[in-house]
Amino acid sequence: MERTMKNSLDPHKSIDGVQLLFLLHTVPIGVGILGMVRFVADKSQHDASLSVLLAGLYPQLGIFFMWLLLRRFKHFGVYDIHEILFGRALGAVMNVLFASYCFYAFFMILRTFVELVNTWMFPMTPIWVLTSLFLIPTVYASICGLRLLGRFAIMVFFLTAWLIVLVVFPVQEGIFSHLYPIGATGAPAIFQGSLLTALSLLGTELLLVVYPYVTHKNDVLSAASIASWSTVLVYLVVTVVTIMFFSQEQLAKTIWPMLTMFKHVQVPFLERFETLVIALWVVQVVNSSGTYLWAAVEGFGKVIGRRSSFMYVLLIPLTLYLSSQIVGRTEMNKYLNLLSQIGFYLLLGYGLFLWILSVILRKKGETK
Repeated sequence: MERTMKNSLDPHKSIDGVQLLFLLHTVPIGVGILGMVRFVADKSQHDASLSVLLAGLYPQLGIFFMWLLLRRFKHFGVYDIHEILFGRALGAVMNVLFASYCFYAFFMILRTFVELVNTWMFPMTPIWVLTSLFLIPTVYASICGLRLLGRFAIMVFFLTAWLIVLVVFPVQEGIFSHLYPIGATGAPAIFQGSLLTALSLLGTELLLVVYPYVTHKNDVLSAASIASWSTVLVYLVVTVVTIMFFSQEQLAKTIWPMLTMFKHVQVPFLERFETLVIALWVVQVVNSSGTYLWAAVEGFGKVIGRRSSFMYVLLIPLTLYLSSQIVGRTEMNKYLNLLSQIGFYLLLGYGLFLWILSVILRKKGETK
């Protein structure tokens, strides 16, 4: 089967290794970091930092398996690989399923942030209004394509990276003994906590879609690995500081611990610093959700053979409708847990599954 990948040579759609690094680093740091520690500590308690470190192995293994697969198919991404391995009909079904996952991830990132804004800043504003407002920059970033998303990811990093320095304020009020005794909760609890961390590390699986557009394929493994471990490092710092700042009883009752800690940042000209963090975090959410939306549109567009603008016309009303159907934090957590489970298996095992299948079927990418 011979195919061409003109899009991979298109300068308007291609990204380099640096942009790939920042993209795969910033996409996982969406909304999850703001409330992750609470869920992890529910299982592993004061050993949540060990759970985060263990969880760092999952995306790294996934990256390695994806790299084995993508290197075998040279210039093709997951949507082309599906058709090569499964044929056109079944491959189209697989493409729809993967694109649906990307849309689901986009929707949950956006809807979770809407919930946060609705809770902390605008409790009287209807959900559909907030969803519409955040959809505007998200859809625009997605429509502009991967190259803009890669550049935008670099900007997002420098706009938000300085916030990590502000952990010095809660550290001053933290209690170091909250971190001890290390490992006392036991290996099973630490492992369960690491599985809960997986939701906040999702994003690396987008390498399967982005790969064809990376100009220097030799940089992919190193760029993706650096991006993954730098993300884990950010989560580790936030986890350690959060465990020091809260008691276990306080943390269990705090939905957004990172924002609660930012309440203790004292700035003379700003009464509520956490509101600035939420406002600034919009760019992070646009980056994460916009990239997932782009990946979803790529897949759906390939299946139906229509221009991407047609897909946006369908997906935007669907997003607004689904957003209004989720009521309450309990229902939100149910859908987030489902995303975590699906994403975990895709992140860790899907690349391995496709690679093994390609070896068994003796399928490789061909170019001309």
